[in-house]
Amino acid sequence: MHYMTDAKMCRLTSVFLSYRSMICIVLLLPLVRVIMFMLQNTSDIRSLTSKSHSLVELHDLVNDAFDTPVLTDSSGEYRIGKWPLKAVRVSVGDTVLVSQCSAGHLHQFLDLRLAWDGPVSLAVFVQSSHNLFIVVHYLLKMQLCLPHVLSKVSIQLVMPLSTAVDCCSELVNVSCGNFLSAFDKHWAGMRNYDDIVDYPNNLLRNVAVNAAITDYIFVVDIDMIPSSGLFNRFRQFIDEQPANRKIAYVVPAFEMQLNSEIPADRGALLQMWNRGIIQPFYREVCWRCQHYTDYNMWHNLTLKHEEQINIAYMVEWHDPWEPFYIVDRKAPKYDEKFKNYGFNRISQVCQITPICFIVSESCPI
Repeated sequence: MHYMTDAKMCRLTSVFLSYRSMICIVLLLPLVRVIMFMLQNTSDIRSLTSKSHSLVELHDLVNDAFDTPVLTDSSGEYRIGKWPLKAVRVSVGDTVLVSQCSAGHLHQFLDLRLAWDGPVSLAVFVQSSHNLFIVVHYLLKMQLCLPHVLSKVSIQLVMPLSTAVDCCSELVNVSCGNFLSAFDKHWAGMRNYDDIVDYPNNLLRNVAVNAAITDYIFVVDIDMIPSSGLFNRFRQFIDEQPANRKIAYVVPAFEMQLNSEIPADRGALLQMWNRGIIQPFYREVCWRCQHYTDYNMWHNLTLKHEEQINIAYMVEWHDPWEPFYIVDRKAPKYDEKFKNYGFNRISQVCQITPICFIVSESCPI
């Protein structure tokens, strides 16, 4: 598949949440309601028998995975380890949600996963043996206590070659009833990246993309939550499109105040937008990175059919626009020379051309 640099971008509307600097990120599909998952509710925790025996078996599988020959990235700087999960089943036309995070942000994966009905590919950066110990036992407990969360998920652990992998011989004794809260103290003490070890965000994105086996990928940050139903609605939409279209479908993003009530539909979002409670993503941080999405046009759209996703409008790509979008998995990869933060995703988006803006004319839950 060939991609050029002049872009006509397609927009898809959906809902996302984030918790960056006391704000929420929202990517909204018209008339979509956000499903809020009460993760601390005890009804979400499965009661399992022979828990200690199961945990030992899972722990042994992890240790066996670390004993396999070392797989490194192309630069030879990082070890890549695959978390031992069952192979993800996919169908033609499926979209995999791709994300990456540091060990300190892994707990945010739970919200992201529960909001997406399709397959997920996650790359986790583990910069020290201490972090590896926490990550391994958190995933072990999740696999034991919340196995539905890790279904349809592929997880890759990316570690500097200097990171010891023999740190996980002990087992953390935490019950399924409180393991989420028990790990909170560990997340609070972890930094996303530091001055000693650079955070290889684009390498992580490429590792997660390479592990995806679907036709389409949707690359998002770990602190975002997609609209309920987006996976299935996009699947229905793409099934009706001509095959092999070199198009990327962009999802508009919004920020809202942290303690505000999540809008139930597009009308509620527009009201909150008009009242200043919600605003376009990065409106204050880097507006030139997002304003080409043309939020005014999105705001003024007239919707006709409440059960469909249709193309709304197309715009040209301009530097330094960094939208979020669904694209063919064969699209160009990210430039791995970029590390830490600032204008790293643009190393890929500027190589992708026909990017279409799509809007759903309805998104009931």
